[in-house]
Amino acid sequence: MRKLQVIFCIVCVAFMVAAILVGSYAHNLVIALVLCFGAIVFGSAMFFVRREANRREEEEALKNKPDFMNSPAPSAQKKDEPPKDE
Repeated sequence: MRKLQVIFCIVCVAFMVAAILVGSYAHNLVIALVLCFGAIVFGSAMFFVRREANRREEEEALKNKPDFMNSPAPSAQKKDEPPKDE
């Protein structure tokens, strides 16, 4: 998901640069506005993907969070600390 977010960000910036160049050199307002709209669409897609990725990460963190019924894995103990004898 993070790769898709980076791709949307790069495409959004490319659309904005193209809109600035078209607006300043070609003086074509319609094409510049269409390019700005494309930048808004890809920027929105970037934030949507970011929100979904953060939601999934939070769900995984809550799922793997140890509690009194779900103790942490034995590999999660410190390496310096010897195993506790009961």
